[in-house]
Amino acid sequence: MRWTSSSVVTCSLLVLGLALGGCVSAQRQSRAIARVDLGHAYLVEGDTELAIATLQEATKLDRRNVDAWHQLALALVARGANDEAEDAFKRALRLTPEDAAVNLNYAYLLQKLQRNPEAIERLEVARKDLTYRKPAMVLNNLGYAYLMEGHSDAAVAALQEAVARQPNFCAAWYNLGLAYESAQEIARGLEAMDQVVMICPDEFPEASLKAGEFLVGMGKPDEGAVYLRKVVANWPGTPLSARAKDQLALVEAP
Repeated sequence: MRWTSSSVVTCSLLVLGLALGGCVSAQRQSRAIARVDLGHAYLVEGDTELAIATLQEATKLDRRNVDAWHQLALALVARGANDEAEDAFKRALRLTPEDAAVNLNYAYLLQKLQRNPEAIERLEVARKDLTYRKPAMVLNNLGYAYLMEGHSDAAVAALQEAVARQPNFCAAWYNLGLAYESAQEIARGLEAMDQVVMICPDEFPEASLKAGEFLVGMGKPDEGAVYLRKVVANWPGTPLSARAKDQLALVEAP
């Protein structure tokens, strides 16, 4: 199953006024912004440790710089420092509790930690931010979280909205197929998997496998075998290929 993160999100760098920033001078605010920009650049380049050090400097220069805390949280996630990352996300959310990007990335961490009920809360907040430019990403992650909690109907609804907003979003189509399967709507699950196979077959080999398995389960072994053979041929030596071979052995047994 797949969910997505907005990865390193470049938020608009907000210079907080003195009314909000307390005694933080304009000069310190400017220096903090510069450190955020530099830390973000280090993170994009893959230099996690230097990114963390630089972003920590930014938070010391201006404790109310949302971007500093957000980017620091992302850098700490990249390091695998989950507790510290969560603290940084919470610091950012105290300053901007309804920001979709912060809530989305915090939810991504929560989902990695299998804390799906908490992730759902964050994603429902993110969903309400109408200014966010990637609503399909929020909806995909929300649908996945609902699916993991066994709420098939809620998962289907969120994922249907995700693909309606972004028709070429393969991760959302794939998760929608799984949600339909969970809701025992196998024919609709097959349609969703076929969308993945059509749009981005090389990125989602598991969609071909699921489509083959769905067809076999629907009593169409010959059609299912076409997908399964494709998995075996295109992704040899993988766990997916081994699973496809097992299915083919059952289908082709005399």
